[in-house]
Amino acid sequence: MKGHIAVEGHGDVEAVGNLVSRLSKDLSLDLLWDRPIRWKNLHQDKGIESVAEYTRRQSGVGALLILRDEDDGCPRERGPESAAILRRLQLPFPTAIVLFHREYEVLFLPCLPAMAGKQLGSGVAERPGIVPGATFTGDYEGLRGVKEWLSSQFPPGKSYKPTLDQAPLTRLIDFSMIRQGNVPCFGTLERALKFLSTSSAGVYPSAG
Repeated sequence: MKGHIAVEGHGDVEAVGNLVSRLSKDLSLDLLWDRPIRWKNLHQDKGIESVAEYTRRQSGVGALLILRDEDDGCPRERGPESAAILRRLQLPFPTAIVLFHREYEVLFLPCLPAMAGKQLGSGVAERPGIVPGATFTGDYEGLRGVKEWLSSQFPPGKSYKPTLDQAPLTRLIDFSMIRQGNVPCFGTLERALKFLSTSSAGVYPSAG
């Protein structure tokens, strides 16, 4: 039995796979995870329904985790609304939906001290990363355009490219730094993983 993951973008596949596997191990959770798949329209009811029904047809499913960005909506409202769609489907395995506010890359901001000055990738794929000394102060989830802000922290003439940089930066995420930074969507992810690993059915978050 393995957990299945649905994500939005190209860069999310490898990055989220690394994040969820490492975090599950850090939390001492037993559930193993399959490689994430990309799915269209996860911000719409039809996208959530279609990936859920697709997963229902697979064999050996232990859980389903859906992750996407929530740029402007309130995750406290949108999360339960999306979960209600899953709840109506009465899937035979536990499911959860986690909204990164405003973007997945918000998880990088508290970890900049561990990322700054590090080269990204290796060998012929090696790229310059975030410049030494880069920091961010303020409300992590309040920053609009995190990708653009990250680009401003790359060397002159270089920019953040999700398809190339999202996974290498994810490998540099320090969970203790994120927890200390109290990033709400990361806390949601932790609770979702704990729910999925200990439940036989049901949906996270709750209807409330």
